[in-house]
Amino acid sequence: MRMQKSIIALFLLPAVIIYLVIFLYPTLRTLAMSFYDIPSLSSKVAEWKFVGLLNYEDLMHSSYFTGSVKNVLGIWAIGGVLIFAFAFLFAVILTSGVRGKNFWRSLIFLPNTVSAVVLSVVWLQYIFNSSYGLLTTVFNRLGLTALANIQWTDNEHIYFSMIIAFSFGSIGYFMLILNAGIDRIPTDYYEAATLEGASVGTKFFKITLPLLRDVFRTTLVLWTITAFNFFVWSATFGLDDPHTVTPAFYMYQKVFGRGNSVYVEEVFNVGSGASVGILITIAILVVSALINRFFPKDRLEY
Repeated sequence: MRMQKSIIALFLLPAVIIYLVIFLYPTLRTLAMSFYDIPSLSSKVAEWKFVGLLNYEDLMHSSYFTGSVKNVLGIWAIGGVLIFAFAFLFAVILTSGVRGKNFWRSLIFLPNTVSAVVLSVVWLQYIFNSSYGLLTTVFNRLGLTALANIQWTDNEHIYFSMIIAFSFGSIGYFMLILNAGIDRIPTDYYEAATLEGASVGTKFFKITLPLLRDVFRTTLVLWTITAFNFFVWSATFGLDDPHTVTPAFYMYQKVFGRGNSVYVEEVFNVGSGASVGILITIAILVVSALINRFFPKDRLEY
């Protein structure tokens, strides 16, 4: 037994070392940097100026940062509802015996194979465009002029337009996970429910959802990580627009410069950017812990 443990430890050692070097060390260094005023990423440690919790205090008093927090919470909540509603719908349909299951599953997952930058440009230029975009064209053909005249990328609509576009590109990923979870549920339960006269809705809420608790919990944690690290869509949709900025994009601005933004108080403050990264990590850990507590592990799972 001791020999087996030694062999296991020997094989695990390279992975542990790589993890410590690639993940743990940068995390600890970022934590240390968050307590300093650092002119740039290339600054030597001797050039760092210790400021304690000042970076965190400045963030709490920054309307731009607090606004970004509200934005990302909205993305997490609204986007989560949209994504999981359609992901569950498609997963249930695909596991109901529909013809061409593999084709439809690949088609729904297809947006996930496209770069987020490319996908965002497609939505901005060919779907939300007020002159020749898909939405404007379709609504005009249907005679819905009020909807056709909506400026999807103005300050009033850009936030929700961004969430819709992002959700479209994320549904396939979570649908695939839920689909795999439903496939593992024994069909005997559904057959017995059908014999008892249970409706489709009853079978979903009484069989599918309860037996997918653990899978759903995992997808919620994955969604939390994805939403709280929301960056690419914010950068391509709103640039420096406070309606679309998120903490991850705010962190990028702090570390690499604000560009032409009039909302970020300083051009460079690597230490402040590091503090944003730490806060994002803490937020993910806290929300993930709450999700695990709200969805305790079932004894029966598939």
